[in-house]
Amino acid sequence: MESPNIERLDERTVQRIAAGEVVERPASVVKELIENSLDAGASRVAVAVESGGTEGIRVRDDGVGIPADQLEAAVAEHATSKIGDIDDLDRGVSTLGFRGEALYTVGAVSRLTVRSRPPGADAGAEITVEGGEVGDVRPAGCPAGTTVEVEDLFFNTPARKKFLKRTATEFDHVNTVATSYALANPDVAVSLEHDGRE
Repeated sequence: MESPNIERLDERTVQRIAAGEVVERPASVVKELIENSLDAGASRVAVAVESGGTEGIRVRDDGVGIPADQLEAAVAEHATSKIGDIDDLDRGVSTLGFRGEALYTVGAVSRLTVRSRPPGADAGAEITVEGGEVGDVRPAGCPAGTTVEVEDLFFNTPARKKFLKRTATEFDHVNTVATSYALANPDVAVSLEHDGRE
């Protein structure tokens, strides 16, 4: 048997593999998005999923929001508002997320829309990411805070989509995540809706 050549993976393949490590199922997406909401100081986090999260996920919060000129950075790889350098890690991180991977990895394996308006801002803005392809920032009417919508999870990674469980099983995982964060954060109103029912 001849030794195979060792080759570097192209950036798109690396992106999808890395995304699969963070985003294993709809509940992984919900976890990352709830953590973003909590880190944004939200007092309300509304989670809505369709078909256990396999058809759609929406997380809306009333946190600090993301300014329009920061939306593109928010969906970029390793971009974070939580730390600036290694010294920040050494001092300790007081937030749930800090790696700057959540929105980037979700956008790599779905059709993602982030709509946000900081409180006090006159208008909101939105950005879309489809399978890692980042669209332009556009004006958007929206309440203060941030809404993240995820559609067609794993549309570009059919092998991962094939391993998703039944709708009821996936929803059980989502429910466990949402309930855990609700119990751990009694000062935050966390709600969960499945197929239009709370």
